[in-house]
Amino acid sequence: MLTIQQLARGFEKVLFRLPGPIRKPVEREWRPLQELFLQHRPARVLIIGEPGGETEFWARTVFQMEPGAIEAGSAPWRAYQHQGALIFALAESPEAAKTALESGPADVFLYMTPSELPGYAPLRGETPAVLGGAAREVLLAEIAAQLPMEARLEFARASGDAAAQREIAAHLTRSAAAVCTAIGAQPIPLADFPILTSLQVLMVAGIIHTTGREWSLKLARDFLAALGANVGLGLILREGARAATKFLPGWGNAISGAMAGAGTYAIGRAATAFFIEGVSIGEARRRFKFLKGRKPKELK
Repeated sequence: MLTIQQLARGFEKVLFRLPGPIRKPVEREWRPLQELFLQHRPARVLIIGEPGGETEFWARTVFQMEPGAIEAGSAPWRAYQHQGALIFALAESPEAAKTALESGPADVFLYMTPSELPGYAPLRGETPAVLGGAAREVLLAEIAAQLPMEARLEFARASGDAAAQREIAAHLTRSAAAVCTAIGAQPIPLADFPILTSLQVLMVAGIIHTTGREWSLKLARDFLAALGANVGLGLILREGARAATKFLPGWGNAISGAMAGAGTYAIGRAATAFFIEGVSIGEARRRFKFLKGRKPKELK
């Protein structure tokens, strides 16, 4: 089966065939996605907390860890497998934290002090209560926002949390829309459609990947077709804009680029709604149609 990396490399090969002056602005917008797709790796989280069993309890609560899902690694780092991978180390003392950092760098330090954690409520014997769902979502989304780009995709997949997945999907959508805007603004009529279409498929595939679902080209293409966002529509968006702006010298490419970006943004938002938020395909189509014609400044 085609992997996310292979799909991204395929897009990059097409991108690098563009003439130098055209390629440079597109490459600049592509870099965040290059990190996200081609350099992606598990996040490394150093979990620091009070001595005793509370730290591990909270780690398991936040990441909903099952004992059988944790694999031994290079001590004290361990791997938690939940459709994706999270590399973590528990540190209940300064010495343990120092040992962890000496054996491997951390992307994020997570302080799991129960009395300061949202949703904490002491019970009999000072046993920490289960972290509330809303607090957990906020915490995971915050962790996702702090991670380096290359660690975000697998973290969203590993956490299994919709808020973290939406955070990554939003970033992916904004970056893909920026690339399509840069491509759409270039004077390469028709030749850019394979590039735009392949990037939109890659974006949808990335959103599906964050959820832990098995993605495929067919699934991504079927979704685009269900939205009405097929190559034929892309042709209308792109060349229709060119035709409409022939009477505005100097503005045609800029407007075409904005439409290519807006269409891609609309696809990303619709994919997020369908695959992460669980709305119907009819509702996803409605959101796509609403967003595809909006001006860039209206797309938030």
